[in-house]
Amino acid sequence: MNIDKISVSTCLFTHTPGVTTDIRKNVELLLDAGVEMIELSDASVRAGADLDALEKSGMKVWSVHGVMGMNSISADKKEREAAVEAAYRHAATCARFAPCPLVEHYLNRHTDPEIGKRFRESVWSLYEKVSALGFVMCIETAPYKPLQYPRHPDSLEIAEFVRSFGKDDLQMTVDVNHSNLAEDLVDTAVNTRNLVKNIHVSQNYGQKEEHRPPEDGIIDLKRAFDALRDNGYTGPCNMEFRFPGGGVEPTVEMVRQVRRYMENLLWGR
Repeated sequence: MNIDKISVSTCLFTHTPGVTTDIRKNVELLLDAGVEMIELSDASVRAGADLDALEKSGMKVWSVHGVMGMNSISADKKEREAAVEAAYRHAATCARFAPCPLVEHYLNRHTDPEIGKRFRESVWSLYEKVSALGFVMCIETAPYKPLQYPRHPDSLEIAEFVRSFGKDDLQMTVDVNHSNLAEDLVDTAVNTRNLVKNIHVSQNYGQKEEHRPPEDGIIDLKRAFDALRDNGYTGPCNMEFRFPGGGVEPTVEMVRQVRRYMENLLWGR
């Protein structure tokens, strides 16, 4: 059980213009800041992260973010198959870190039932491949983007979707920055009871997905995390945030302050 641990997604570095994506330097900074675990972001892998160096660094990879995109719901079967294959290749590149969560987005955000069927087929096809690699495939709660997608799938829908497969290694990621925009996070925790193997923690101001640092927003993170723990989550506090302002290069002290803030908020230390 790692519930008293802090994990940080390497998107902290890859989504900031001008900041190095050298995984060795990034991991060294996180270790110096007292962070013991990371989520390896899809952008880090795409940027050519030195996975050999990461494996030797002493940093534990708690989870890996996948890359299955919108082509997985295409009406073109070849496009869907190519999307699944690309997602599998990405996972295979990171298979040395399994068993751990492999995060994939829930992409059925449309009203056409045929899209839902195609997404289910793609998820099953990818699941069969990545399960053999040792990953626990985790479907992430969807962001609330009514101007971009015609429908918002809530946590209950996604939980029912995941449960319908009946597989212990097909579970969920709850992203509190996604879910607070359209539903109460305690309800999210109840809806996803005993399914959550990974979480994404960050902040927003209630209007849009922002991924701000944990002290900069309106989400009651302690209430959300307590509800997730009460409903079966036993993993670390895995943070997926960026420092606002654009071009702000993270420092050891900046990350250390975030780590201390969350430890004090969640565990009073």
